[in-house]
Amino acid sequence: MKKEIIVILIIVFFISCDKRKSVYDSVNPKDSVCIKELEDAEKDLRNNKLVYCNYTGNIGFHALRAEKQMDSLLKIKNIEFQNESSPCVVDEKLNYHCYCELMQEKINEKFGSKFIDSLLFKADSIYILKHLDEVFYNGSLIGSWDKPALFPGDKYYDEHNHSGLQKEFDSKVEYEKDYRYLNGENSLAFLQVYLDIDRNGNAKIYDYHIDFFDYSKKESGFNKKYWEYFKSIAFPLIENTKWTPAKIKNINVNSRNDIAIYLK
Repeated sequence: MKKEIIVILIIVFFISCDKRKSVYDSVNPKDSVCIKELEDAEKDLRNNKLVYCNYTGNIGFHALRAEKQMDSLLKIKNIEFQNESSPCVVDEKLNYHCYCELMQEKINEKFGSKFIDSLLFKADSIYILKHLDEVFYNGSLIGSWDKPALFPGDKYYDEHNHSGLQKEFDSKVEYEKDYRYLNGENSLAFLQVYLDIDRNGNAKIYDYHIDFFDYSKKESGFNKKYWEYFKSIAFPLIENTKWTPAKIKNINVNSRNDIAIYLK
């Protein structure tokens, strides 16, 4: 009998530990807005209404680029799509998005915790395949790529710094005796290149910027006699090399890039 009781207690213990947290667990009784949102959500749930909330941030409006595709996929499962913004000022004593959090709980209970992520992946894939002529880049309304374009020999996924390109550049450039090298910490010397790389890996430069700054002497813009020389080495390397295109959901896409080549 004692063994049976122990077994039951162990089962109860693991069930209680496995119990998922709910939005109700952290509701402040004085948070009237959250309580009202929960009441509205419960009413909608009783009427078989499920809502997926896409959070758009609190400054500006960060739209989901595949909103139409996501909305269509959700409708198949009788789930509505809703954009949800966040307050600019947050009170730690209050709960926000209570309606959306309860709806998400119910969606997870019914379809599984990975259901929404899988739909978002599928929706974005559909969008990308319908917009292969678009150029994707950070800061644009249609959003960035998942993985940046790569130069042969790049060791890391870094949108600005390309180790393979840097290595190739360093192997070709020669610094003359009258060249003024970097002096001290916080000094700068780099060639900034702005380019588009299409989904076939072809690069095209549309702008550039060279900067030299000696922090100790507060001087800038020197070594000008070498600027064209640096360009003559870097530009052909960039434009005559086949890049690995940027990717979104494993699909090659056109990308706008801002890369740096560091000088001595």
